[in-house]
This record gives sequence, C-alpha cells and structure tokens, in this order.
Amino acid sequence: MTSFYARQQGLFSPEEWARLKAATVLVVGLGGLGSFVAEGLCRAGLGGLFLLDHDRVSISDLNRQILYTSDDIGRFKAQVAKERLQKIREDLWVEAWVQRLGPQFVIPAKVSLVVDALDNWESRFVLDELTFKTKKYLVHAGLKGRFGQVLTFPPSPPRLKDILVGVEEEPSPPAAFPICAILGGLVVEEVLKIICGKEGVLAHKMLLVDLQNYDFEIVPLAK
Repeated sequence: MTSFYARQQGLFSPEEWARLKAATVLVVGLGGLGSFVAEGLCRAGLGGLFLLDHDRVSISDLNRQILYTSDDIGRFKAQVAKERLQKIREDLWVEAWVQRLGPQFVIPAKVSLVVDALDNWESRFVLDELTFKTKKYLVHAGLKGRFGQVLTFPPSPPRLKDILVGVEEEPSPPAAFPICAILGGLVVEEVLKIICGKEGVLAHKMLLVDLQNYDFEIVPLAK
C-alpha cells in the first residue's frame, strides 16, 4: 500500500523526518491564513497541533477558509478544524481551544514554535510578547487585499512591535482565496524549515508578497 507521504519522501532526511514527527505547533487564529497553515502542516506530517480561536464559522468565511463548509456555519472554528484534520490523518495529535488570546494565556511547554495567523494587531503584539517570554520561535503572516508579509522572529529582538510600530487597525481588510493560499503555503514551508533545521529561514527578514504585480521581495531587518 502506498504511503501517505510517498510523494514527499525525497524532501526530508531521516533525521529531519524524525524532527517533524516529534514537533508540535501552536496555530493562533483559524481564519483565511490559519486554516491553510493548519491543514498544510497536517498533510506535511507534523506530529501535533494546538489550535486556538474563539470565533464561529460564518458564511463570509467560506470564500477563503478551507477547513469549513456551509454545514459548519455557527460552529466554533477550533472544534471544526480539529475534526477535519483528524479525518485527514488519524494519527495527528490535535488539541483545540475555543478562547480569545490574552496576556494571561500560557503557551504549553511542548510547543516547538508558534504561528501568528491572527487578524488584528493588538492580539498579534500580545502573542509576540508571549513567545518572546517563553523563548519560542514565532512565524507571523498578515495580509490586506492582494498584499501580504511573512516574518520569523527567533526568541530575540527585534520584535513585531519594533518593526511595525505605529501600525493602525483596519477591521475586516479585504481578503480572498489566492493571497490566503500563497501566504499560508509560505508559512507552512517556513515552519518546516525551522523544525528541520534547514537554511534560508526568514529570521530578521521580511518577505513581501504583491500579487497585483506578481512581485516577491525579501527585505533585511535591522538586528
């Protein structure tokens, strides 16, 4: 019988594969970005996932949030996500939390790294501070319309609040399937690289994605 991972076997060494299977990632936010990230990590062979989101599925989510269908409207995203991911891979360890992120949240010690797939800057800055205090890697992604960015923060300065100081909140920025899929895929690749110890991660760099002009640019950040 063909292995679930037959098509990706040449991408990971035995040591890297062992790291991946032993790793647990916390995904905070299960909307347009987080749903792609969670499903991507599940299909890539990650050992475990913590999922955190307080929101329920609504009809306006279905244009880009791949974990949900119209049958899920009104249900908590974290619970639906857990069910779907475990249908894809029965051996995946998943814990789902229906709660809002706050300063008192405790990142579990077993978490290998954290993904910021949130949709507001206040919560992002809280998560940034929590990961810094617990010495966890943080992979951040954000989007607006056809534009987005991906950054990785090792447990050292500078932090998200230093780089994006003065940024203003914009409730419900426009978002569609293409930018969510591309940024979500980039975050998955970044997480896999960090876990496996590969070179080329976006530490102290910002990857800017412009789908309007099909432009991708890496901007170095001051350390």
